[in-house]
Amino acid sequence: MAGIQQKESPFTPGRPVPVEYFIARLKEIERLKRAMMQTTTGRNENIFITGERGIGKSSLASLVRILAEKEYNMVGTHCLLGGVRTLPQIMRVVFQRLLQQCNDKTIFESLKSIFGSFIKGVELFGIGIEFTDNEQQLQNLVDNFLPLLRSIQDKVGKAGKKGLVLILDDLNGIASVPEFAEFLKSFVDELATSQERMAILLILVGLEERRQAMVESQPSVARIFDIVDLPPMSEDESKNFFSEYFSKAGMKVDSDALTLMVDFSAGLPMLMHEVGDAVFWQDTDERIDGIDARRGIIEAAKIVGRKYIGPQVSNVFRNKVYSSILMRMGEKLPIGVTFKRQELLKDNAPEKEQKNLDNFLNKVKKLGIMEDAEIRGEYKFVNPLYHLFVWYEAKNVKS
Repeated sequence: MAGIQQKESPFTPGRPVPVEYFIARLKEIERLKRAMMQTTTGRNENIFITGERGIGKSSLASLVRILAEKEYNMVGTHCLLGGVRTLPQIMRVVFQRLLQQCNDKTIFESLKSIFGSFIKGVELFGIGIEFTDNEQQLQNLVDNFLPLLRSIQDKVGKAGKKGLVLILDDLNGIASVPEFAEFLKSFVDELATSQERMAILLILVGLEERRQAMVESQPSVARIFDIVDLPPMSEDESKNFFSEYFSKAGMKVDSDALTLMVDFSAGLPMLMHEVGDAVFWQDTDERIDGIDARRGIIEAAKIVGRKYIGPQVSNVFRNKVYSSILMRMGEKLPIGVTFKRQELLKDNAPEKEQKNLDNFLNKVKKLGIMEDAEIRGEYKFVNPLYHLFVWYEAKNVKS
């Protein structure tokens, strides 16, 4: 079609970062490489990768699996457990993914022979493999998890591999199930007391609240895992991120545009990809200037807001008092600032707003729109794009 630009964005909003585009996190990668190296000597290592939403946990986990296979000659699987609620379901996901992600035909055939009757069907060298969903059958895998992993280690060891990497990601459904925490504790303790060493790196990926839920169910989980906590990217890392990504697309970035993108993405890779992608499509001359950045950031705020908090903001706007407070915040507060409760009562705020302010603040915090700031008694939007989205919605409501 005429008028469609023939170019491809290097940014990947809403998806894990391709390995070839992975930038920064050098300290965390070194820690994980150390765990991989220790595992290849026959040790069991256990890591919990954590950090806030959008910080890049799953992207880092994907990188770990690829590094383990390419640099440390290991066999690995990265499993997303979203929707999983039972241990038998975990077994189904883990072993099905292990076979699907195996790219060595000899090892694939060896692993397939272990599972036998558990496999319902297989097509195209494992891509279409399907495990049974019979819970009673899968319970056998739960009961024999360690012996089964030993069999797998034996098979891959004969093929020259030095260990296993098992990554369990997206723990939202299973972390609060007490049996899961107990299962992990028993598995690690059984490994520790066994006379036979086992080269397995177990990595869990999730929010800190998921880890705490597991610790509440089984306090020993706290000692089992070393924590790799991903902080927001620094200003320099963020600048490097945008510069490198736009460079891959043959584009240069003006300093004022770079500053704007860094400020509004708040060091969160999720937001950085949204901002970068939106700005990318504003450009017409292969140079990102301040106008491109401002236009793209507004588009990114709309996209991020509608993706993550659109329904919540709409619910708030249905309450006339809450809507009035939110509009006041969107219009009066500079983007990105923290604020005190009293600041929202300035400019002769109506009595109804004053009486309902605390209820409002509690509601928007529960909805994930705002949060407590580092200084006690102060609040802030979860990120600058949320604030910009609220400003945009408030402007629409007012008009």
